[in-house]
Amino acid sequence: MSASEWAAIIGAQVCLVLLVVLVVVIVRLERAAAEMRAATRDISAQAAVAIEELRTAVRDADFELDRIDALVSGAARVTDRVDAASGLADKVITSPVVKVMAAGTGTKRAVQRLTGQEPTPRRKRKAG
Repeated sequence: MSASEWAAIIGAQVCLVLLVVLVVVIVRLERAAAEMRAATRDISAQAAVAIEELRTAVRDADFELDRIDALVSGAARVTDRVDAASGLADKVITSPVVKVMAAGTGTKRAVQRLTGQEPTPRRKRKAG
């Protein structure tokens, strides 16, 4: 055999070894790709469950928020009514009471003057 034939045989063996190495690398890459696809499916399934739980939590929170809004609105209406009622009570009760007290004080002084007693001095108001 000549040198060129030996070179061709060695070249063919090197190509055969490279082909085997290439097949091994391709098989390993295929396994890695399959594992990545399986992991992606698992992550996708877990994400779908988590998203559904999140949607449920948001719906529940929205419902509770609506309930709280209704309670706050009701409390605001009650507060407004109580304020209106206390203002009305203030007008209805305070004004006549002040008038009766003024009339009573005036009557008392008139009686004191008519009976000859010295009227009780007025109380001084506090400044400021």
